[in-house]
Amino acid sequence: MKKLLSVSALLFLSGCLSTPESVGFKGEQVGTFSVAAGCDTMQLDTDCSGLYGAKRDISISQIPLRIASGNDGKIVFIMPESTFGTDERNLLKGSDAVEKLFELEGVKVTSKKVMFGNDEVYGVHYVLDSNGYALLKKLSL
Repeated sequence: MKKLLSVSALLFLSGCLSTPESVGFKGEQVGTFSVAAGCDTMQLDTDCSGLYGAKRDISISQIPLRIASGNDGKIVFIMPESTFGTDERNLLKGSDAVEKLFELEGVKVTSKKVMFGNDEVYGVHYVLDSNGYALLKKLSL
């Protein structure tokens, strides 16, 4: 419990620091959400926790991720499996696999942002033209 409170305090305090409006991610400039952004801010109403972020565990291309959704599956947020901190390496590989799946299934990414704090990316937020969450939910563990 003590560790959980420490991590919560760290996330809260890092959210108080200014977050840049955009950052470079996978070779492109994308908008950002602060690590203090909650489910409501990111318009997530399915499988989202205000404390942990995305809650549904999936595996895509043998990469463990957690996902949340909103707007009938047209908003998807992915995070690495790690609950305390981030695993940018797996997040990068996982986001590549998710984007490839969307492309193969004809789901267009209309907007992409990252959750960013302390010079690290904690998750990727997609706005889609159709229900991409249904595709990812099939990969649940």
